[in-house]
Amino acid sequence: MLGRIAGAVLSLLICINSNGQTVAGWQQCAKYKTTQAAGKLTVADVVEDAYDIKHVKIDIALTNQSTDIHGVVTVQASVVVSQLDTYVFELDTMLRVDSFLLNGIKMPVSNNGHIRSAMLDVPLPHDAPFTATIYYGGTADAGNGYYQAGLNNTDANPYKIKTTYSLAEPYLAYKWWPCKQSLQDKIDSADIWITVPAGLKAGSNGLLQNIRNIAGGQQRYEWHTGYPVAYYLLAISVAPYIDYHYKIAIPGGADSLLFQNYVYDAPGALDNYKQSIDSTADMLQYFSAIFGTYPFMKEKYGHCIVPLPGGMEYQTMTSCGDFGSMLVSHELTHQWFGDHVTCATWKDVWLNEGFASYGEYLFLEHFRPKDAAAHMQQFHDAVLNKAEKHGAVYVDDTTNDGRIFDGRLSYAKAAAVIHSLRFVIDNDSLFFAMLRAYQQQFAFGNATTEQFKNLAANFVHQNLDTFFDQWIYKEGYPIYRLSWNQVNDDVFIKVQQTTAVPQSVSLYNTPLELKLKGRQGDSSLRIYNTANEQLLQLKWNNTMTGIITDPGNHILNGDLGAYHDPELGINTVTSNDIVAFPNPADNYWSIIGLAPNTDWILTDMNGRVARKGNTGSQTWDVIYTDGLARGSYVYVLLQGKKKIKSIKLIKE
Repeated sequence: MLGRIAGAVLSLLICINSNGQTVAGWQQCAKYKTTQAAGKLTVADVVEDAYDIKHVKIDIALTNQSTDIHGVVTVQASVVVSQLDTYVFELDTMLRVDSFLLNGIKMPVSNNGHIRSAMLDVPLPHDAPFTATIYYGGTADAGNGYYQAGLNNTDANPYKIKTTYSLAEPYLAYKWWPCKQSLQDKIDSADIWITVPAGLKAGSNGLLQNIRNIAGGQQRYEWHTGYPVAYYLLAISVAPYIDYHYKIAIPGGADSLLFQNYVYDAPGALDNYKQSIDSTADMLQYFSAIFGTYPFMKEKYGHCIVPLPGGMEYQTMTSCGDFGSMLVSHELTHQWFGDHVTCATWKDVWLNEGFASYGEYLFLEHFRPKDAAAHMQQFHDAVLNKAEKHGAVYVDDTTNDGRIFDGRLSYAKAAAVIHSLRFVIDNDSLFFAMLRAYQQQFAFGNATTEQFKNLAANFVHQNLDTFFDQWIYKEGYPIYRLSWNQVNDDVFIKVQQTTAVPQSVSLYNTPLELKLKGRQGDSSLRIYNTANEQLLQLKWNNTMTGIITDPGNHILNGDLGAYHDPELGINTVTSNDIVAFPNPADNYWSIIGLAPNTDWILTDMNGRVARKGNTGSQTWDVIYTDGLARGSYVYVLLQGKKKIKSIKLIKE
């Protein structure tokens, strides 16, 4: 809500176009996801797209002392081409294939690097179901962080507990299990059985069905998930853990949700983390209210703590290095944006990481509102305080892990752009309803940037092509320089816009908030910046002392400041830009820049008509607020029955 001082009468006359601190979760997540790695493609061989995976069972043995792994993976799938004559999967060359069976028949496997192929004696026809079984083992390529290896084996500081855990995003699942790395082919359900020495626990996706005692002092942790899951979101973590769990009531959930956490079994560890872990309950409840009910209600949410400098949003059980609120809110938001609805390609990764980063802001906005503005400023600073100005939110090189997970673009700029989209929509009820509709339409599937754009545009009844073209597909941001002058109660403001990457975007067409500073108090207005140079003329019975551009950080921008220009306001030319002022208002709104003989209606936020009329011969209108309840309204201009423009108005 924009502020207004009591008693300040400020009416807009003319809009002129003169030429016609806590470390953020996204930083923890992104900082360590920017290592340059060898280029890889999403699907290693197009023949992998010849089948659709229905179910995967991973039955493996691990310890927390090394990356030694052996076991069997069983894939149930069906043929989606005219016929399947070769079964292709991916498995790192560090791991051997002991045997391969298709429908119980043993077949030889040939290798082309990590691409493994088995030629079928008799091709399978379209729609034929089949079962592929791969026995494998060896010592997996060991890593210690993002993009290095599918399995990590390190000590946990400060507890010095050895831990083995997977880290597969974006292209490293094949480093620990024989798989198909396709975002679009979500696995319909999965069993993950992990045999470990007694005294250890093994965490994974879904629900723990059994803990079975196995000969030789071993225990098998049998996890099952019945929800579709992307290949990179299957996970394992092995260490001496404490199982800390309980139930949480979730809005919209028929039953309570199991909240299950694996915390190091070390003196003081649970006591150290317990308060932070427990705060996740508030996040789960709030995010369920604004995004839609937690999508994996029949299973669980929780965490496995691992020696990771950040987190990884494994479906139903995040792996994380600590339980800081920014990291937890980031990874929890991923359960909706990334896990429930997964980006269709890595070009669209902002739909995962941008929304997860924005989840941090939403958490602060609701629970710690005094900290929210500083957090949004962190996003802006991450983009603006870099020598490099180029690069779009939409990823141009998916063979480069560092480009996919660029902290400046896929995280910080994407989060700032989502905040701008919320500002453009200018109706929080509508914005969050749109996000819930997105979750419903693409539930347990994938979405592209275009699909998200089209859904948003249709839902809010706005054309968002320009917004997405400027902010998602192209590079840079606007840079503003303002000047102002006041003569008696006439205020002139010049808005000058240049851009950071003019060869990509020469002008950002965007709404913009301005705060006028005055001796008797401040007031704000929302304008539409539609030219590189615009001049506003206002009536204000206040002594102006300055002006602030975008005080709420709604628009990512470079701010060159504002200065007093005593010559401003001479030889101005009027335009037809439409602005309401004051807004919020106590007694009336002045609507300036209207076309003559235009019908209008004023509705409340439920669409009920509170006023209606016609502009007649005037290019301005005044709407008095007497009889209207406090709250938000929409002033709608009509051409026949078609809405041609709307402005949100607030009655104080």
